[in-house]
Amino acid sequence: MNHGVIAKLQHPVKQGKESLVLHALAPDGRELAVKVHTSKAFREHERKQYLFGDWRLRHAKRHITQRTEAIGAEKEFRNLCRLEKAGVPAPHPVSFYENIVVMSFIGRNGEAASSLNKAEDLQCRKVVEKTLRAIKGLVLDARMVHGDLSPYNILLWKKDPYSIDLSQAVLTTHPDAIRLLERDIERVEAFFSEQGIHAEPFRQLSQELFERVGQGLQDHPDSTRLSG
Repeated sequence: MNHGVIAKLQHPVKQGKESLVLHALAPDGRELAVKVHTSKAFREHERKQYLFGDWRLRHAKRHITQRTEAIGAEKEFRNLCRLEKAGVPAPHPVSFYENIVVMSFIGRNGEAASSLNKAEDLQCRKVVEKTLRAIKGLVLDARMVHGDLSPYNILLWKKDPYSIDLSQAVLTTHPDAIRLLERDIERVEAFFSEQGIHAEPFRQLSQELFERVGQGLQDHPDSTRLSG
């Protein structure tokens, strides 16, 4: 508010174990989502996922014992910027400060869009195509792996799937990138399989992306524009 990013803070939208999301309004009336990363101490295995292989957070490595909320907020903001530059559907990043990230609100009049697992009248085949395209764009264009992708953190808005909860996402150069990508695709595939969608498109995508990540995306056009 002091920096003129938020004009009015409103009701809570979502609360999880590691964050609280609130609805807010910008000075020009635009709807915003304000995500507050809550306190959580580093565990040994989290150090690797949060920091190792991510040059963007090299400053945090000097303070490996610090708590993760501020790191998570900065990382989520940077990841959202990267997805936006790559054209992958996700909230528009507005600002971040300490443990808070401000982004565009996916929804209308304070009511958030439904997550994929709660969406009504789901046109599965069209949503599958768009979801596969988004995963492919995330990996090949944004050069990232979500790391925790599931029907719970894909919002369906105006028939398009939007990826959210990106604080744990890693670059494709991360040592665990292939393992995390495999888990992401398996979770989304399992959901659509329950809806009667054949798994073959997911398997084809998995094979292509695993090969490309394993090769270091060497044959993909340089994406130095995604340096954020």
